[in-house]
Amino acid sequence: MALHMLVLLGTVMIVFMGFAFDLGRLYLNRAEVKTIANAMALAAAQNLIGTELSTTNAGTSARTAARITDGRGNRYDFGGITLGEGTSNLTSEIPEPTFFDNMTGAIESGAQASGASARFARVEVRADAPLTFFGLLFVAADRKVPVAAASVAGVSGPVCSACGIEPIAVAAIDQEDTVDFGLVRGTRYTLYYQCNGQPTPQLVGDTTNRIQYLLLNRYDTEATTFNAEDTQLFRSGNTGVPPNTNLARACITIGQPEQIWATATPRLCLQTAPNPSVQQFLCGLNNRFDTSLTDPVCAAIADSATLAGGATVDTDLADVDDYTAYSGRGRRVITVSIVDALSGTADMNVLGFRQFLVIPNPGVTNISPSDGAGRFIATYIGNPVPLKQGRFGSCAVSSGPGKVVLHQ
Repeated sequence: MALHMLVLLGTVMIVFMGFAFDLGRLYLNRAEVKTIANAMALAAAQNLIGTELSTTNAGTSARTAARITDGRGNRYDFGGITLGEGTSNLTSEIPEPTFFDNMTGAIESGAQASGASARFARVEVRADAPLTFFGLLFVAADRKVPVAAASVAGVSGPVCSACGIEPIAVAAIDQEDTVDFGLVRGTRYTLYYQCNGQPTPQLVGDTTNRIQYLLLNRYDTEATTFNAEDTQLFRSGNTGVPPNTNLARACITIGQPEQIWATATPRLCLQTAPNPSVQQFLCGLNNRFDTSLTDPVCAAIADSATLAGGATVDTDLADVDDYTAYSGRGRRVITVSIVDALSGTADMNVLGFRQFLVIPNPGVTNISPSDGAGRFIATYIGNPVPLKQGRFGSCAVSSGPGKVVLHQ
């Protein structure tokens, strides 16, 4: 009887210790696997920019997010096992993401999408979790149990405040058109800095349409790093408006008035000398094609060598007629503010945000920062590229770029 009681109590003790240790460990493993799935889904969705190669790039980014680098990264089981490697007894898998054109399909694993139509990424991760006390029981003789997690990430609805975008304002051609504001998708435009009088700056390349633009004021006089005005203009052209403790300086909000960058006032169209502030911004924009700073004016900008050296050139510098054939990661895509009217003196009301793909000037692999009219070529693409960051609100827009968020 004593022996039977000892066996019974020993089994009960193992069960209780299993609940106390193994069950907690299982929950920890599942949470860590969920973290990996979230990271992979978010990394994948950020690359779904409406091009044919976007899903290929998304898969590469998802796998990178799951791997460990320099002793840091996504692991599970108290951070001791790298996903995809496992141990002699434990196995795990780095899955390929699946892609969908709508959120419902992604959550329910419906019909998959590919290429330009993919907007949501689903990742399912599976890994073996070890058992210690439960492993002493016959029902868990393998001393392991699989844990799994799924995550869905994709582009959100339109944001009301866009952060980290380029401080460029373009006037709506048709304010009644809330989808494209009169712009035509797939059309190349010569963008030139607003000037007064005649003649209108000539078209560049094979473009047949012109659009004027202005620089919106994002000069941060209280910046503690890179505080020179020319540096800030270069930086905004290079990577978009930088983060700021004052969110109003880092973001642009629909429905809010904006003013012109003070030193970038329009000149007479007859003048051939470029506005220095516009040129400094274009130096940064050109950095997306070339980091060599061959233009003397670009090289003279404070800290330009430091900023240029830390930036990356787009992986696709080719002149593409169809945006879906663009194979880069979005470095050449600029997000501009659509305003009611351009003005060098009065407030400009922001109506929405739209995107262009910057095209290299004919015969070269970049743009021309020293162009007297501040011209460059860009194809209007609508709003397929997720923003780096943005905020929702009550702006009541039904169309525009969103940001990548977790949906499940």
